[in-house]
Amino acid sequence: MRANLVAPYAAVVLKLLQGPLYHDDTYTWNLLLQYSEQICLDCAKMGLELQFYEEDGFAYLRQPAIEDDEGHAVELPRLTRRIPLNYHMTFLCVLLREQLLQFEASNLESTACLLTREHIHELLLPSFFERTNELILRNKVDALIGQAMDLGFLKKRTHLGVDYFEVRRILKAKVDVEQLNTLKERLKAYGTTEQ
Repeated sequence: MRANLVAPYAAVVLKLLQGPLYHDDTYTWNLLLQYSEQICLDCAKMGLELQFYEEDGFAYLRQPAIEDDEGHAVELPRLTRRIPLNYHMTFLCVLLREQLLQFEASNLESTACLLTREHIHELLLPSFFERTNELILRNKVDALIGQAMDLGFLKKRTHLGVDYFEVRRILKAKVDVEQLNTLKERLKAYGTTEQ
């Protein structure tokens, strides 16, 4: 394939098809800023919608419901599969979203909401009903942290040998304040038995 056939913003579209794009990917982010209108149009042709949060420094693609001219649903193959979250992963997402809300309300000079592994353990351990072996519970929390990283909600940063986890702002788009309150109520009602 000849290079002159490739759109100058192809790297952006390909990265977005792989997952969220963040401002710390400077080269690709700058291309997104430069070509956002064309990228929106090209994505729309594939049935995708660009969600671009320039102020928060992230963008991702979503697959909205599509209807034809007569109002009938148009079924396209899913770009990504939906991953249902278990009780503890949902609980962690709610806790992380609350931490992000608190951070944004009180830290005007800092740009990243950072939590230590120990802080996440302190937040999440009370949600486990069994209290038999703390090492096993800590391993479960570490596994949840890994899943949150895989989902793009946390990004690991290490400073002076200490692990910090940045709560990624994409969580704001995935769980808005209204959804946060709804999830908290559901978890409260659901929390009588561990899943």
